[in-house]
Order: sequence, then C-alpha cells, then structure tokens
Amino acid sequence: MCILVNALKRQDPNLLLEGRVGLALAEVGPSITLASLAEVTAFAVGTFTPMPACQVFSMFAGMPINFLTFQSI
Repeated sequence: MCILVNALKRQDPNLLLEGRVGLALAEVGPSITLASLAEVTAFAVGTFTPMPACQVFSMFAGMPINFLTFQSI
C-alpha cells in the first residue's frame, strides 16, 4: 500500500484522478505482482516441510494470498 501511495504522490497533480491512479498502477504494478507471487511460492514450498504445524500454517496462510493474487490479475 505504501508503494502505491508513494507512486500516486509522484504523479502530476494537474491530471485527473483516474489518470494519476492509472500511471501509478502502471509504475508499481509489476513490483506488487512479483512480491505476491514470491509469497505464494514461499508458502507453497513450506507445505512440503516435514513438520505438520509448518505445513498447516503454510497452507492456511498461502491460500488467501494465492486467491487474492489471482483475483487481482
């Protein structure tokens, strides 16, 4: 969220709000997407650990992140 707000503040204030938001998303969208995919990958790898508590945590933490990542694409 901070990355998006910072990118929005750097846009030209004379543009319409829709234009500023579009430019900000075009600027930081790939970074947010790659960070989300890295989190999904980390939790997916965590499901293969031999510790049951770590497996369950990785599954329950990874599923919502996975859902939100692919919902936003």
